[in-house]
Amino acid sequence: MTSYNYLWSIAKQKRKSENRLTAYLSRVIARYSPFYREWFEKHNINPHKIETIEEFQKIPPITKREHMENPKAFTLNPNQPDWWECDFDTEPITNFQSFKYWIKSLNKTYLRSIFGKEQTGEEERIIMEAANEWLPIHFHSTRGSADPALIAYTKRDLQINVPEIIAHLYMTGFKANWEVFNVMPASPSITFFQSVWAPLFVGGGTFFTCGEEQTAIEQQLKIANNITFEAFLGTPSYTIAWLKVANSKLKKKEINKISSFKLCLLTGESLTPKNKKEIKSLFDKLGSSPSIIESYSSNRTKVSFYECDEGTGIHLNPRYFYWEVLDTKTLEPVEEGEKGYLCFSHIDWRGTAFIRFNTGDIVEGLVWESCDKCGLTFPKIYGSIIRDKG
Repeated sequence: MTSYNYLWSIAKQKRKSENRLTAYLSRVIARYSPFYREWFEKHNINPHKIETIEEFQKIPPITKREHMENPKAFTLNPNQPDWWECDFDTEPITNFQSFKYWIKSLNKTYLRSIFGKEQTGEEERIIMEAANEWLPIHFHSTRGSADPALIAYTKRDLQINVPEIIAHLYMTGFKANWEVFNVMPASPSITFFQSVWAPLFVGGGTFFTCGEEQTAIEQQLKIANNITFEAFLGTPSYTIAWLKVANSKLKKKEINKISSFKLCLLTGESLTPKNKKEIKSLFDKLGSSPSIIESYSSNRTKVSFYECDEGTGIHLNPRYFYWEVLDTKTLEPVEEGEKGYLCFSHIDWRGTAFIRFNTGDIVEGLVWESCDKCGLTFPKIYGSIIRDKG
């Protein structure tokens, strides 16, 4: 965090984000992304000469259609045939980067050296460091198609980018000694896996029901009645269904009131004002009055984002993403606060990476501001989000 501060002014954060974006385009995407190397050539774009956002926005946006045509081409992969398999015409890792891997490997203990049948030699240690940065160690999948695409993360993603974004949970008042009751069904999606990673980075004990197929709702309610849980995590629709069953059991005196919930995190779906009002009412009948926090999740962004408090707008990360809103007809960037398609570009990610990806989700507006509640400065989604059904 020494190189970035969410207390910086809007102007400074925008400048930092833009500089990181153009550097990422030139040093990483242009060298190691099979899809974008062809995309830049097709549209006569030299990514090494992009210095301004106006020049960057000449890159045509893409949608899930381009992604689904060849999902593997969106996974960054340096061409190192002696180190690993690469089916694309990308560039090799630079000698300077290999030197950095060598430096990093010095005086480092590898479990491979402890448990392997052979000691790791110098070249193997360098390869292992390179693999940590570039080779996927986790995949989840997209939804909404007969043939879902895998979204890849490397060890570097899970050590650097993901923890910082998950730590945005602290903005909501979340505490490391809280217990989380997670009713999300187990699935290969970011809405589930971010909750799996969260305890590793922000603390909190979590009970994963993994859905009713794994834990019957009667058993869920018994556990929630016997253990103090401060946070509740679920989709809006299932949270309503769960609370209705809980209140029915309460009315029949089959369970006691549950008064411990302080925070309700809702993810995976749009939260309508009607649903939010119903959830608050159902929690109140159950005996709790948690803050209802909306999030925005997309498998392709690779992480989820949150409000810091009720009604504050979803806080998007500006360090590891560049955000735009595009006109729904022209696909040109609109002015700040205007309605359109939410579009993002990854910054400094490995694994699967997108540049100017049009999510198809329509937002009422995207505004940069210093938040009165958390005191930090972010680009924030205001109003409703109409999720893409395609």
